[in-house]
Amino acid sequence: MSDNRKYYYLKLKENYFDEDAIVLLESMQDGILYSNILLKLYLKSLKNGGKLQLDENIPYTAQMIATITR
Repeated sequence: MSDNRKYYYLKLKENYFDEDAIVLLESMQDGILYSNILLKLYLKSLKNGGKLQLDENIPYTAQMIATITR
């Protein structure tokens, strides 16, 4: 059985979680949650060349982003 799904990857540097911006983000109250949301947004943008879009013509709204990052 063939797998017709497309797979994307997100390449992170080895020290991604040691970068100043991520360390500062995670040191904030609920920072781990924000770090997780950031990674979810990165992953959502992969299939659209780094743009947060539902498809080619529909960008995500703030409400849509709030829903998908639950």
